[in-house]
Amino acid sequence: MIDIVKMTVLIADDMPGMVSSIRSIMKVLGYGKKFIPVTNGQEAWRILKKEPVDIAILDYNMPVMNGVEVLSRIREDRDLRDLPVVMVTAHSHQEFVAEAAESEIDAYILKPVTVKVLGDKVLHVVENANNPPPMVYHLQQARRFEDVGDIDAAIDEARLAMKANPKSSRPLRELGYYYFKKNDLKEAEKWLLKAAQMNSLDVFAFHYLGELYLKRNDIDKASRYFDKAMSISPRHLTRGIHFGKILVQKQKIEKAIQVFEKALTLSKNDLKLREEIASFCIETGAKGYGAKLLESIVRADPKRKDLLFKLGVALEEIGKHSKALSYLTNAGKEDRDNLEIKMHLATVNLALGRPIRAEKILKEVLKVDPKNKKAKELLKKCV
Repeated sequence: MIDIVKMTVLIADDMPGMVSSIRSIMKVLGYGKKFIPVTNGQEAWRILKKEPVDIAILDYNMPVMNGVEVLSRIREDRDLRDLPVVMVTAHSHQEFVAEAAESEIDAYILKPVTVKVLGDKVLHVVENANNPPPMVYHLQQARRFEDVGDIDAAIDEARLAMKANPKSSRPLRELGYYYFKKNDLKEAEKWLLKAAQMNSLDVFAFHYLGELYLKRNDIDKASRYFDKAMSISPRHLTRGIHFGKILVQKQKIEKAIQVFEKALTLSKNDLKLREEIASFCIETGAKGYGAKLLESIVRADPKRKDLLFKLGVALEEIGKHSKALSYLTNAGKEDRDNLEIKMHLATVNLALGRPIRAEKILKEVLKVDPKNKKAKELLKKCV
């Protein structure tokens, strides 16, 4: 039970003024005895794993790790998942509403924060934590049964949650999820579709429909639902990218590229994500697309000299030797003693019909490494 007067409150916001304001309001209300202020989500998560906290008040948009990422970790952590969380946000937009639906935010407050609104929300959240509504209680029980591997009991609890609140999509999607875990895809499809129809922003339902159709090898339907999940909530980019990677492994390259392009657009062309996808594609059989992504990174960030060699090798392997030569030459200028770069330069020069240039490079290699068998073999081709 949470004692609203003596509780420990974690307040996470990158604006010190907002932290002070929320703490002052809580003190005026007489809510809370100990307050732990932090300025980013990563620090909030560290505190939560280290110290006992009764309620967390998180800013939606924080650096390092935002509020939704912290909340997602909380809900996935067996010890913390029932922690009451109030989210503070400056905008009530679709993405936030979707996150609230999926991650089970206990309450959210639009800025500016007032005494009445904060007081009402915190009181409501604490009361619900101490005495969970029937739907919430049964869903909590379902998770506990899932933890011990009793999926049938979890299904029974999800059905009780559905009866307790037939207007919520949460019990429906949880029921679908448990049937999915049981590998009863027919029942899982039934309940997940009902959840998606009831709540068009229920990204959880759309995601698991994607997983379900992927399991059935219905790639078109899987793509449709993963795409829907990503469009509603960009936080699902990682799941969408996972789907794209599976498509690459299934050699459905064209469909995979469509998924990756969608993810990159939604991420506002995040270069780190672009590099992750590029590396995966180069390693697993979609080298042409991977090379294309690497080229776009090098154009956007010319300082990424570390990618020149990787890009050159990828282009060499797909037969684009002229382009490969350009990038490998630049890579060699950055690292003049790298024998691996020299070997690739020699190979590309040979492919382009430049044996004299290749011979010169190979002799440089053999001068440093006289026993290099591959260099000796290539040298014979230069004659």
